[in-house]
Amino acid sequence: MKFKLATMAAAMFAATGAASAADLGRPAPAAVDYVKVCDAYGAGFFYIPGSQTCLKIGGYVRAEYRAYDFDNAFAALSGVNRGVNNPTAHDFTTRVRAQVTLDARTNTEFGLLRSFTEAWWTVDSGNSSPTVTLWNAYIQFGGLTAGRAQSFFDFYTGTTYGSFFEAAHSDTKVNLLAYTFSFGNGVSASLSLEDPTVGSNSRRLGSQFNGAFLSPYGGVKMLDVVGNVRIAQAWGSAQLMAAAHEDVSSVTNTTKWGYAVGGGVTVNLPMIAAGDTINLQAVYSKGAVAYAGADLSMGALDFIQTGNNKLAQSTAWSVAGGVVHYWTPKLSTAVNGSYLKVDTATTSFLDYKQIDAQINTVYTIVPGMTIGGELEYRKIDFAKGGDTDALVGLLRFQRNF
Repeated sequence: MKFKLATMAAAMFAATGAASAADLGRPAPAAVDYVKVCDAYGAGFFYIPGSQTCLKIGGYVRAEYRAYDFDNAFAALSGVNRGVNNPTAHDFTTRVRAQVTLDARTNTEFGLLRSFTEAWWTVDSGNSSPTVTLWNAYIQFGGLTAGRAQSFFDFYTGTTYGSFFEAAHSDTKVNLLAYTFSFGNGVSASLSLEDPTVGSNSRRLGSQFNGAFLSPYGGVKMLDVVGNVRIAQAWGSAQLMAAAHEDVSSVTNTTKWGYAVGGGVTVNLPMIAAGDTINLQAVYSKGAVAYAGADLSMGALDFIQTGNNKLAQSTAWSVAGGVVHYWTPKLSTAVNGSYLKVDTATTSFLDYKQIDAQINTVYTIVPGMTIGGELEYRKIDFAKGGDTDALVGLLRFQRNF
């Protein structure tokens, strides 16, 4: 009896409320357009209300603490006043970074339409306000990729953090226009036009006039032309890649094409532990030494302009590799190393060899939360001028969402 009375009372109250709203001339509340889960593209996607577009919001918050041990020559060479016996040098620095990603996908009659955006807000020691970096911002439609994305030359980009030192492999975000054709069974081929002036690691490494002074590149006469053939299957992945890069003198407008070629392979090792991999890559370049991992701050030059207004191109080659091993599903160790040899055209004064070695151990405390420690070592041996080295240690906390 009490249940029936309660039900009747609720119905009368609802009716009275609706009548009151009508008497006051107010429209009845509109139905709520609830967010719906979109499971077509994996976990985390939802439909943007009122559309057929699925969106995934992600990112991370990272806190990093670094310690340095540089010799004086390395600090002077790199222009970084850290880890040396100098009252103005920093022995410790910190970094805090927030990342946000937006992945929007719509299934159209012509295929998948996707846009991806990744932005960073970073505060390093000595800066009171954050620097903002647009790391990725591209559109994909069918096989087309347009925007800022990973260079199509890149394959192996390291197994460790590589937070301070980037080992000798290409790992560059560039503005590009590319098309990828899929042959099926994990085999694809890509052709990309890439802007060498906007890379996260510059593709244009200076020039020298008559061996007397440095001058910047001339204007871009042609974008870099990059191509690759790739296979990705259950056993792992492999890639062959090539790039054509035009060297341009700012003094005489003389031009000469350089190039880079390379290949890499990643092999999955589930027979040892889930997630284990071994990786290897080799690159050779002429007149385009950044593709081999060379760095302008270490003295690398793409070319030297000789007295007869010709461009003598430098060469560089590198090998890089790394392994990842999971001791448990939550605890892993990664090792990364590389060797780089740069031969500068017409002079041996800037020739050098570079060795990088990195190791880290990362522990997943709970899903989405990791803590890791890493050591990063670099040694540079100049053909004329001796050698120099540096060591960086860091501790990283990261919460992914």
